[in-house]
Amino acid sequence: MSSTDDSRIDPDEWHAQERGLRAALSGQRAGPDAPDYLRIAQAIASAPQSGPPMRFARDVAAHIARHDAGIERWVSRALLGVLAVAVLALVSLFGPAWWRAIEHAAGSAATGWLLAGAACVALSWLAARWRASGRKHP
Repeated sequence: MSSTDDSRIDPDEWHAQERGLRAALSGQRAGPDAPDYLRIAQAIASAPQSGPPMRFARDVAAHIARHDAGIERWVSRALLGVLAVAVLALVSLFGPAWWRAIEHAAGSAATGWLLAGAACVALSWLAARWRASGRKHP
C-alpha cells in the first residue's frame, strides 16, 4: 500500500514511519533525541518471540533418540521382570482358588468361553506385535 492509495493517510507521517523503519533495519540505535518511529520500530523488533524456535520439535526428538539408551530403559526392563515374576508367583499361589471361585460363580460352560476369549486377546496382541516388528525391520 502506498501513501497515495488512501486520502486519509498523511504523506509526511507515512514517510516518517518509513524513515524510522529503515533506520531500525540499518542498525541505527535510538538515542534520547531519536524520532519516535525509530524507537517504535526497535521495540517491535526486540519483542520476544511467541513460539518455540523453528526446529524445536526435531531437535528435541534427536536429543531423545541420542539419550534413549540410558538408565531408564534398563530400570524399566528390570521392573518389568520383577512384575512378571510377581504375577507368576501370585498365579501359582492363588490361581487354583481363583479359578474355582470363577467357575463356581459363572459356571463350567462360561469358564470355557472365558478361556477362549483370553486366548483370542492373547493371539491378537501377539499378531499385532509381530506385524509391528515386521514394519520396523523390513
